[in-house]
Amino acid sequence: MEKLILSALIPVVLSAGCYLLNKKTPFGNKPYWMRQAAIGVLFGLSAMFATDHGVDIGNAIVNVRDASPLCAGLLFGGPAGILSGLIGGFYRYFFGPGDYTRVACSLAVILCGVLGATLRWIMFDNKRSPWIYGLGIGIVGEILHMLLILLTNIDNLQTAFAFLDRCSVIMIVAVGLIVMAAGAVTGLMSGEIQKEHRSKQKELSLSFQFWLLVCVLIAFLVTCLLSFRVQSGIAVREAEENLRLNLEDICKDVDEVAGGVEEVLGYAPSWRVGKNGGVIVCDDQLVILTGPEQGERLAETDIFGDRQKQDADTCFEIEVYGTPSYCMYTKYKGLYYIAYLPMSEVMYYRKISLYMTVFTEVLIFASLFFLIYLLTKRLVVDNLRKVNHSLAEITGGNLEEKVQVRDYREFASLSDDINSTVSALKGYIAEAAARIDKELEFARTIQHSMLPSIFPPYPERKEFEIFAQMDAAKEVGGDFYDFYFVGENRFGFLIADVSGKGIPAAMFMMTAKTTIKNLAESGMPVEQVFECANQRLCENNEADMFVTVWMGILDIKTGTVTFANAGHNPPLIRHGCHGEKDGKRGEFEYFRSRPGFVLAGMEDMSYKSGTIQLTPGDVIYLYTDGVTEAINRKEELFGEDRLREVLSSAGEISMQNLCGRVRHAVDNFVGDAPQFDDMTMLALKWNGAEEKS
Repeated sequence: MEKLILSALIPVVLSAGCYLLNKKTPFGNKPYWMRQAAIGVLFGLSAMFATDHGVDIGNAIVNVRDASPLCAGLLFGGPAGILSGLIGGFYRYFFGPGDYTRVACSLAVILCGVLGATLRWIMFDNKRSPWIYGLGIGIVGEILHMLLILLTNIDNLQTAFAFLDRCSVIMIVAVGLIVMAAGAVTGLMSGEIQKEHRSKQKELSLSFQFWLLVCVLIAFLVTCLLSFRVQSGIAVREAEENLRLNLEDICKDVDEVAGGVEEVLGYAPSWRVGKNGGVIVCDDQLVILTGPEQGERLAETDIFGDRQKQDADTCFEIEVYGTPSYCMYTKYKGLYYIAYLPMSEVMYYRKISLYMTVFTEVLIFASLFFLIYLLTKRLVVDNLRKVNHSLAEITGGNLEEKVQVRDYREFASLSDDINSTVSALKGYIAEAAARIDKELEFARTIQHSMLPSIFPPYPERKEFEIFAQMDAAKEVGGDFYDFYFVGENRFGFLIADVSGKGIPAAMFMMTAKTTIKNLAESGMPVEQVFECANQRLCENNEADMFVTVWMGILDIKTGTVTFANAGHNPPLIRHGCHGEKDGKRGEFEYFRSRPGFVLAGMEDMSYKSGTIQLTPGDVIYLYTDGVTEAINRKEELFGEDRLREVLSSAGEISMQNLCGRVRHAVDNFVGDAPQFDDMTMLALKWNGAEEKS
């Protein structure tokens, strides 16, 4: 028995080991066919071990060889199952013990590998079978094995049935439990069982499998019960008829005997009932005249029961020589003739019939289960999956997807309904998009109307030249620029970048622009403008937005720029022909200073101001990061160096042309890559104080 237990544990342990090899080691990265071959060989060796370590039970060897190819095919792949079945089958045929079942056992282990592979491919979509199905599949595979034993020994059924009677139940139950245990172990290791237990929703195909299996099992059990009752009744009636016919023949033999009792008793040894039954002859005093108990008186209760006297020519049950038997007696010419037939012999043919009925019904019901499930899966489940695939495309945003499942009228109607709904949805979306586009265009117009857009803005002022532009990544953006006089000779200008894009950024931009302008026009120094603006913008800032700002105030008489920086990019300055900077003439250079914190980022922040001294012809260029962080298809940034080179190579041109030159350079660099950020720039040139005539 220890050998049988070890043979049963090996496929389960091997299944766990192969799962770990596939998932936790480099073996899982090997080519598919290499992994299948290795697993097939391992389970083939397991089948060989089970062949050599069976248990002899009354000239019948019990083994669990068929479990190995079933585990390989169901849990790891069709090729592995077939290969392990071939290895186990050839080994059983050429080297296994026992000639009587050699062909049947060899074919059975091969067919179990094919069965596991076929079910995995067709029924389970080339995935591991659910663990609970392992029990049923193992039982079916082993019953196929038993039927092969009968079919290959059709000329000697008594020996075949004797073999099945001794070992069939043990082998069928053992193989089913082994395959189920292997599936449960791998299911627990992969987390599939825990996931299925936690999930509140089940796949339609799995639910259908379960309930179809329940219905098939109920039908099978009812059929087996009815068959048992019918076969038992038939066996008893046949025994009764056999006893009656034998008694009639005995009476005929007695009529043919010319002598007395001695002559009649001479015939008694030849009176046989069935194979192991016989006849007891008693005189009218119930003294036994034949058999091993000859001369003893037969107690009335021994024959007729302890309750009442049995009627003659009626079948009843008693023990004859310690063996439960069916009996019938008749009294003829002064003697009792008691015919008996052992119950085991009567029920032998019932047992044969039941074996054949149960085995064939298992295969029939299993085939019906497989065919019904397969048809339902192909006709319903697979078409539903096609519909769901198209619906997934549609819900993912591909409204051009069409549901084209038209194999059957119901699915064609469903496809048409879904397509009609999507077409109507596309119309609603197009209508809504047109309305939104119109509203966004209106918002864009409003936003641009808030920015200075007439250039030159002060044509009568010759002391400076200014130009600015904003190109939003979306219809509306978060960048902005502004300029205005904050005194008779003090000109304020700024550029800003709000975090985010779209409508939220545009709304925050308008608040920030208005706040800064109101504070600047009150005459505050630029650092105080930032401090007050920061406090106001932090209030009710539930969206946690912020804005970076660079603002300068130019004294148009002296060329002095007082500025403050709230986390914005450094400006570029070109000193013209009337001044030098670091020994360079006519080139743009970054004016880097330590920036303050962004506005609306944190309350009670303080800011510092700085100064820049311009000479006539000097240019200040302000920009947002949408310029330097523009990306092309190679994911390269336009960058600060490229911006400085473009500006420096521009020469003496107008501020409008300077900004246009930068925009053209960015467009050429980006190519057909989409614009991800707002792009805003401002250029200011100080020409010097206007001379009075």
